Order: sequence, then C-alpha cells, then structure tokens
Amino acid sequence: MKKILNNKKGFTFVETLVSVTILSFVIIGVLTMTTVHIKMNSFALHHTKAVQLAEEGVEILLRLDSSLLPGYYTPGQTEGFGTITKYPDFSRTITVSQIDMDNYTITSSVIWRSQKINSKPLILSIRRTL
Repeated sequence: MKKILNNKKGFTFVETLVSVTILSFVIIGVLTMTTVHIKMNSFALHHTKAVQLAEEGVEILLRLDSSLLPGYYTPGQTEGFGTITKYPDFSRTITVSQIDMDNYTITSSVIWRSQKINSKPLILSIRRTL
C-alpha cells in the first residue's frame, strides 16, 4: 500500500503545458482550414449560379426569331437585385450589339452581392449570325 502512495510517476507541469500547446495549434489549424473551405464553397456556389444565370440570359435571346433580336432588348437592359426569380442576390445585364448587317453579339453579365466577397461580374458573350 505504501508503494502506491509514494509512486511519483506521472506528467510534469511542463510536459502537460507543451502537449496542450501542441494540441491547441492543431485545433486552430483545423478550424482555420474549415473556415476557409466554407468561404470557398460559398464562392463556388455563387459563381456556378452566376454562370447558369448568364447562360440563361443568352439562351432567352437565342430562342427568339432573328428578326426580333435587334429591338428585343434595349442596350444594357439590367435585371436588378431581387428581380431575377428565386435569386434575389443576383443582377443580370444583357446587351445586344450589332456587328454588321448579319451578325450580333449577345453579352450577358451577372454579378452577385455577398457579405465579404467583392464579386466581379461574370461575363458571357456569344456571336449570332442571322
């Protein structure tokens, strides 16, 4: 019985302090990586949705009869934030410009608003021949 009580084996304060410090650095690193990945996933989701909306804007005009295309959209017609159904954080600008008698360029630009990410407009341009 006396042997057990007099046994002074165990961790010292310095050993415990070092192990807690190392564990803290590991946990902070994992939490930082998690935060960065959440932000990156959010950006990727918004970017993907912007691509889809830009393609949708171009497809709307590609489905039209060619003779209606020049007057269908006023130059730089903008669907502001909240006007695109189901996507209030996105704004889309569609521009139709005539290159020559038979060729038009349709440009769809989409931008989204976010809390901390300054998004640049995503621009999709296509050339259409009548």
